Amino acid sequence: MNISTEGIVLKQRKIANNRRMITVFTRKYGKIGAGTSINEKSKTKSALALRPFTYAEYDIFKGRESYSINSAQVMKSYYSIGEDFDRFLVASKFIEYLDRILEDEQPRPKIFDMTLEFLESISRANGNYETLLYAFIVKTLRVQGVMPELGCCVNCGKDIAHFGYEIGGGKKAYSFSVSSGGIICENCAEREKTGSNSLIYRPQFDIITIIGYFMEQPLEKFERVTLKPEVSKQIKKILGEYIDHYMGVDVLFDDVEWR
Repeated sequence: MNISTEGIVLKQRKIANNRRMITVFTRKYGKIGAGTSINEKSKTKSALALRPFTYAEYDIFKGRESYSINSAQVMKSYYSIGEDFDRFLVASKFIEYLDRILEDEQPRPKIFDMTLEFLESISRANGNYETLLYAFIVKTLRVQGVMPELGCCVNCGKDIAHFGYEIGGGKKAYSFSVSSGGIICENCAEREKTGSNSLIYRPQFDIITIIGYFMEQPLEKFERVTLKPEVSKQIKKILGEYIDHYMGVDVLFDDVEWR
């Protein structure tokens, strides 16, 4: 049968007989892989809709076990992403993250809307690209059901008002345990450190405030928010370990330093 749906291209690859396999995150059907004979090098509207970072309306034939793109109409192409190396690098990490967390043929309308918001924001932003990615990842943790506990010690339940340590300016900070899944008090941290698989961080910033801000503010806000380099580095490390531990996604581990 023929179906029509909005979609965002995540990636593509060549297959046999001059065809391509396009991975599309669709609003109605979730992530699907669809073959097509449309020549990407042609200047038709359908050809433009096969490129990554493109939002389009797709006319698709759905068979018993496969999908095939018949035609497509571009709704918006985020071509500016490829015009800046740092923007493209972060956007590529974003696409890889999406591809890894989305299950085939499982509609995720909330994440779909967030994806469009991210593409709009990173296209407009003049720097701060990695902060946008961190904010997007944190927002998806709640949708995925793996949001860290930030209101109390995740192990013993002690309220955060009764523990923590002071950092510059009199602000309070907390230890964060990746393996336990949230904030932990000093006593639980000491016990957890004896374990061979503990992943405990004591960041030099208020991680509760930072993660809460990522969670509460719209993505467009982060087009203008710049984290201090040392904070950005620690957030990248903690988020990288966290999403790897709970979702098996290691996209924040690489040898490339974002500038």
